[in-house]
Amino acid sequence: MKSKVKILVLFLGTCLLWGLFDKLPAYGDLTESQCAKVAKTVASLLQQAHFSQKPADEKLSQVFLKDYLDALDFSHMVFLQSDIDEFNEKYGKKLFDYIYQEDLTPAFDIYSRYIHRLTERESLIEGLLATPHDFTKDEYYQTDRSKMPWPKTEEEAKDLWRKRIKFELLQGKLANEKPEQTKKTISRRYARLLKEMREADSEEILDYYLNALTHAYDPHSDYQSPSEAKNFEINSIKLSLTGIGAVLKSEEGYPKIVSLVPGGPADLDKRLKPNDRIVAVQQEKGEPVDVVDMKLNKVVEMIRGEKGTKVTLIVIPADSPDDSVRKSVTLVRDEVKLNEQRAKAFVYEKTEKDGKMERLGVIQLPGFYEHASDDVALLIKRLEKEKISGLVLDLRKNGGGMLEEAVNMTALFIKDGPVVQVKDFRGRVQPFLISSNRYCYGGPLVVLISRFSASASEIVAAALQDYGRAIIVGDQVSHGKGTVQTLISLSDFMPWDFHGDPGRLKVTVQKFYRITGLTTQQHGVASDIVFPSLDDYLEIGESSLPNYLPADQINPMNFQKVNTGLSTIVPVLQRRSAQRIASSIDFIHLNSEIEVLKKKMSEKLVSLNEAQRKKEKEEFALLKKNYETARAEQKSSYDKIYEFDIESVKNHKEPKIITNTVEKTSPTTDNSLEDTKILDEKFDDSLNSSPKNDFVMLETLNVLKDYIFALQEPKNILVLKNENS
Repeated sequence: MKSKVKILVLFLGTCLLWGLFDKLPAYGDLTESQCAKVAKTVASLLQQAHFSQKPADEKLSQVFLKDYLDALDFSHMVFLQSDIDEFNEKYGKKLFDYIYQEDLTPAFDIYSRYIHRLTERESLIEGLLATPHDFTKDEYYQTDRSKMPWPKTEEEAKDLWRKRIKFELLQGKLANEKPEQTKKTISRRYARLLKEMREADSEEILDYYLNALTHAYDPHSDYQSPSEAKNFEINSIKLSLTGIGAVLKSEEGYPKIVSLVPGGPADLDKRLKPNDRIVAVQQEKGEPVDVVDMKLNKVVEMIRGEKGTKVTLIVIPADSPDDSVRKSVTLVRDEVKLNEQRAKAFVYEKTEKDGKMERLGVIQLPGFYEHASDDVALLIKRLEKEKISGLVLDLRKNGGGMLEEAVNMTALFIKDGPVVQVKDFRGRVQPFLISSNRYCYGGPLVVLISRFSASASEIVAAALQDYGRAIIVGDQVSHGKGTVQTLISLSDFMPWDFHGDPGRLKVTVQKFYRITGLTTQQHGVASDIVFPSLDDYLEIGESSLPNYLPADQINPMNFQKVNTGLSTIVPVLQRRSAQRIASSIDFIHLNSEIEVLKKKMSEKLVSLNEAQRKKEKEEFALLKKNYETARAEQKSSYDKIYEFDIESVKNHKEPKIITNTVEKTSPTTDNSLEDTKILDEKFDDSLNSSPKNDFVMLETLNVLKDYIFALQEPKNILVLKNENS
């Protein structure tokens, strides 16, 4: 293999698409035959390198086909069952035959039918929006249809879409929107979906197809197109890019500026503002290119470029009186550091009743990016200067990253020994040991996890738990991803006369195991102290993903526990935490939300009766109002919270002080317990991570305080046992 490989642990044939397309545009700069060669190469590499060593047989072909159909039509509302039956008959057992013959006919044939059906659905929606709906009837809509069969007939499909549109119209009524505005929003939403899917070039269709192929092996093997490979490198490894430092989103066809990255060219220039809308992008010595209704990823690619080159944005300023006003802003591209995605530290400060100052440290780590362990080591040194008495490592939103960084991170808290074991498909086991003196913190340590803590974060949490070095708190278990991926540059495997960038393959090549021989795969890391969480009742985690690899175990390694007394301390801390949670206004309300969620998930149906829905909404609003009233009477737990980012620590700047006021907010960010994503309805429970109202963190700090006290003297465990929280 010619290229440098990074190890990661992470959660054409006929192109006339039913008369809707002329010939599809080439994949990047690749011809159709080159696209087919890319597909063949991906299939061959999966056969050779994937951990499971699954044969490319008829059974796997059927899984591949199902994954492709689900990728296009997740909610099973666009295709008909007759389409599915036809595709199964034509391609179900033969997809690998087509790929090895360098023929992508199935990919484009199925996509053609998808566009045809989606066009029919969009036409149907316009008629349904013009039809009166009776919101007094006792009807129900099933929001999650991912495991339901496709409609058998057009009549069944029409009824499904009638309920879907009725559901969305009722959402508008419950939000007190004007009916015409709701109809306009729905119409625009589906028209935009159809437009975007129609405009998919062969890169995007190949991306759907090859990811369906890789996911037939396991959920974490992926095909990365050139643009995706670049974004992965930027957002997961390097945390830097060359551009102007503007975060964009698409809104009503316009690329809209959401925010500016601090220290980036756009931020320093001061002329661009959030909510400015971009209408054209002009390269140095080029003509302006209209970007209205252009796909956002293409706009982003146009704005990025080589360091030192110029790019001009023509925008409608956010404060302009009408859309006719234009402003031209020329910027010089430069390296932009994505510091918001790097580790941060916090100090929670409080004066106790006896006058002593309590200072507890928190490190928030979003991912195991390149040099993440160096950043954390730097933050720990600064926190120790702040005289913290204990530390929390917050891995709640950490989905993984680089294996090497996970080992180096563990080494910050343990002096020597094994961290993790990996096994390849041949059964060969390789241990990863702490090989250098990176140790920098030996004080009390608590690790906070959630169902979103995956892969590399599970390696660290598992090792610290197995050594007795830290207490693990949070959701019942972490995500459960115990597999290792390798990034392979496909250009290294293409013929010598192949021109263009074929992208990369991220393929699962190993499974990792705890030093005890057990695995985190499927099972995750179990918390020593469990907090109530909505996540524990949702389909989140490895075992909810299709085609996940099964759990197993290997032989344990020899290692020396750092703290053998946790078995005595943890039960005491569990009881005290449970007492606090039982009387906590925040957790009491969260438990009420959990009961609402459990009821909705057991029913799996949403009422389309306006009176019934209003009643449910009023009940939930009352629940929230009572919570906010009670919460407003609470006193702040800490006097001050200090925030340290990497740049401020490196430059010896003063930390940011976060005003610690109790805000009127609900533990969840989605109080309706419903999500209206197009064709993909999932409950969205975002973590409430603002330091000043993060009650999960506050309880974690309470556990840390008890732990610090228990470690001071053996008799303190008895004191904690006999003391009310």
